[in-house]
Amino acid sequence: MTDGIRRVIGDETRVALRNYEWLVRNRPDVELCWDSDTLMYGDGGVAIESLLEPGFTPATVDER
Repeated sequence: MTDGIRRVIGDETRVALRNYEWLVRNRPDVELCWDSDTLMYGDGGVAIESLLEPGFTPATVDER
């Protein structure tokens, strides 16, 4: 990623996008529920803020 893009979106946004991209590409059942601020998948879900966590998916393990 170039420094220009990194300045525009910031580290938290980049981590969230990488986590979400990994989930969408690797799970057929991912859905953002904006009304409840929940990221649904499988038989449950997590708070949308979980996408901000480095290591939430394999895509961001190295960013811890």
